[in-house]
Amino acid sequence: MTQRSTIDLTQLRSMTAEDLGAAHALSVEVNWPHRPDDWRLVHEIGEGIVAADEGGRVMGSAMWWPFGPDLATIGMVIVSPRLQGQGTGRRMMRELFARAGARTIRLVATAAGQRLYESEGFRATTAIAQYQGLASAGATVRDARVRPAGEADRPGIAALDREASGGDRSRMLAALARVGSVEVLEDGGRIRGYSVCRPFGRGHVIGPLVARDATEAVALASPHMRAHAGTFLRADTPEAEGAFVDFMEASGLGNADRVVQMTRGPAPATGPAQVFTLANQALG
Repeated sequence: MTQRSTIDLTQLRSMTAEDLGAAHALSVEVNWPHRPDDWRLVHEIGEGIVAADEGGRVMGSAMWWPFGPDLATIGMVIVSPRLQGQGTGRRMMRELFARAGARTIRLVATAAGQRLYESEGFRATTAIAQYQGLASAGATVRDARVRPAGEADRPGIAALDREASGGDRSRMLAALARVGSVEVLEDGGRIRGYSVCRPFGRGHVIGPLVARDATEAVALASPHMRAHAGTFLRADTPEAEGAFVDFMEASGLGNADRVVQMTRGPAPATGPAQVFTLANQALG
């Protein structure tokens, strides 16, 4: 009997809100920490596809987030262990590439997935360290320039984020602000840094955090450390060493994993403000 091809076994279609329960079940199957609310948030600000079998069961997921005309990120790429090794992941990725068009694309890859992405034109650009643990307030600092953000700060936050990320993430930032708390560092009447902390996974995540230097990044992270002392907190950072990493470790967050941020296409111009923590590994 002739074995049917992978293309016959699965069909790709756009992800809908009705698919989120099945997508969450996929993430549980591969031991990801995402809650149903985390899936709803990323679906609200992005677009996705699912791979469904002949019976309509969701066997794979992949999402992308457009950040203006020149930049996008890809994430939430999961293939059920029952379907792995049959090319479904590559098919989903290529569908997302087509939807993203000429945009530069970023993603975060595990060691297992890095070779696949390299074969699709991605190159490793930045190592990302995942820090997590029960937060402690003992290493926090107080900077008079740091305060809770208000509605009037949104344009300044969005402009600073474009400088650091190279894309227009204003829609994402608005969604994160609705579910989390936002701090800004104001200096000379201008927003010079910001940080977001929101519920995610096993507790809360600090990110994104954008600042001019590690000292200001520590000042922006400190209010969140104090607010969530004694509870589970996570931060994903491109910082390999230095004052910010020292602060994470002194605050009870240990290095739990290291992954690689990869880029397909020309890197957008960024700086001098820089990203100290990601919103999460999918959103960047």
